[in-house]
Amino acid sequence: MQQTFEHLLGLPTPAALAILASSGIIGVDVVPTAAPPKRNPGEDELLRSDAGEQAGYASTRVIAVEEDGRRLIVSRFLVGVRTPGEG
Repeated sequence: MQQTFEHLLGLPTPAALAILASSGIIGVDVVPTAAPPKRNPGEDELLRSDAGEQAGYASTRVIAVEEDGRRLIVSRFLVGVRTPGEG
C-alpha cells in the first residue's frame, strides 16, 4: 500500500524526519534543491546559507516526498528578515 505524505510538505526538515521515524520510516534520503544562483547575489542569498539558517534567518523545508517517505526533497527559505542596524 502506497502512503501519502502531504502533511509533511512545508515542515522543517527535522520535524518531518521525526514524524517519519515515529511511523517506522528511518534512513530517509534528504535531497537539497534550490533555485539557480543569481548573477549578483545579494544579502538575501547570503542569509539563505548554513550560517543564515543557524542564525534563524532561513529554514530548510520539505517541498516533496518520494518513494513512500524514503526520500525528502528540501529547499531553504528565508523565514526571518534583518532590519537596518542589525549586525
